[in-house]
Amino acid sequence: MSAINIRPARAHDSEAIARVVKESWLATNRRFLPEDSAKAVMHGDRLAEITAMHWQSIHVAELDGAVVGAVGANDQGHMWMLYVLPDCQGLGIGSALYSAAIDNMRKSGTRKAMLEVLAANESAVSFYRTRGWVPEGRRTEHIPGFRFTAVRMGLALA
Repeated sequence: MSAINIRPARAHDSEAIARVVKESWLATNRRFLPEDSAKAVMHGDRLAEITAMHWQSIHVAELDGAVVGAVGANDQGHMWMLYVLPDCQGLGIGSALYSAAIDNMRKSGTRKAMLEVLAANESAVSFYRTRGWVPEGRRTEHIPGFRFTAVRMGLALA
């Protein structure tokens, strides 16, 4: 296996990041979505716009020069995404991205990190729990064709 390279995102990475998010999110959550909602996610271009606006708070993982994972976390301690392409999961890429995000938050003086994850995504909840994150609440939201519950989690960094 080639070495994993973790680096800050660049503005031109937005399309690659959007592809990672889309493929990873759909692979994990497709079974919870009605077909029309899944198609809307697959064909929507909003993800590229969002990543283009926030690329400064994203780190990417490269394998053989291709972006295969991404983590978004800001100086206020909000980890707002962590995704790895389905074919690259289980190789330590998610853990490497996670460590980069936590290290950056600590370096910036952030005392507490927070995130939300779909409650139904038990593997993600477990990933964070094993790293010391604790549930702090839940919220339920409804978007057309899809109702979901998210678990809010927190991690003391100081």
